[in-house]
Amino acid sequence: MATFIISEPPQAVLHTLLNADGSATYSAPHKSYKVVAGVNYPVEVPYRSDEMPESTLIEVNLRPHNGVGMVKERHVEELIKRTLQAIVLGEETPRTMLQVTLQVVSVESDESLPGGVKGGGQGETYLDLLTSALNAAILGCLDAAVQMRTLAAAALVGISSGNGAVVTNPGVLQRKNCASLHMFAFSKDGRTLLMESEGKFSMESWQQAAHAARLAVLGHSVVTDARTVTGTSTNASDVNKHSNGDVAMNGTDATTGNNSVICVLDVIRKAMEARVIKDESWRQD
Repeated sequence: MATFIISEPPQAVLHTLLNADGSATYSAPHKSYKVVAGVNYPVEVPYRSDEMPESTLIEVNLRPHNGVGMVKERHVEELIKRTLQAIVLGEETPRTMLQVTLQVVSVESDESLPGGVKGGGQGETYLDLLTSALNAAILGCLDAAVQMRTLAAAALVGISSGNGAVVTNPGVLQRKNCASLHMFAFSKDGRTLLMESEGKFSMESWQQAAHAARLAVLGHSVVTDARTVTGTSTNASDVNKHSNGDVAMNGTDATTGNNSVICVLDVIRKAMEARVIKDESWRQD
């Protein structure tokens, strides 16, 4: 059985910009990608020909830490856009636009290189950037009160090339020792919204990565994905239930009973709670 290595939890703060309808700052573990999201919603579509009569136009702009955006950033933008289209209730505000701007503030330093040259180049993996940018975008949408079908979050998982250990949120040095990297995004009810993989891996190691990602995002794991067809149908509302009918609460692993895991959804909820407390603090004066 593979060893699971769970790193420190990420950090999230809402409403970090003043001139946006919604904003957030997401900081990945190991002082890796720190992304600031600015969200404007709903706004007028610049060109009438781009209007969608039955839905909301979603625009995602990703700005790198230095230089200008290239193929890597354009690919990440498209993946985030598709994910947001799956969870945003676009039919509630047709003929308008949801504008998401993502700015990479800092990246992790690679101490193995002379002078600690920072990562994030075009030749490196895009999965760590995608994970942080997607979480920042969802946080920004929450702060902007964007109507969404469900809450979602993402996690990055690596499979070590040496002992096959499964590492969640691997740092830049850990990624160099990984045979494969996997990024998963889940909704709060356990549905898989996005999955991207790099490297050489077997189906067994991919399943181990999916298990670890669920644990990192949801705080619990399930054996079968809500959308997986194995001869029997699985109800999405039952994806968090134990065999005895009990429901796995956030921060609890349904298979191991481990309640010490701080999942990404818990970090998002705490950021929302802090935002509400700050907004309501004037009532105490």
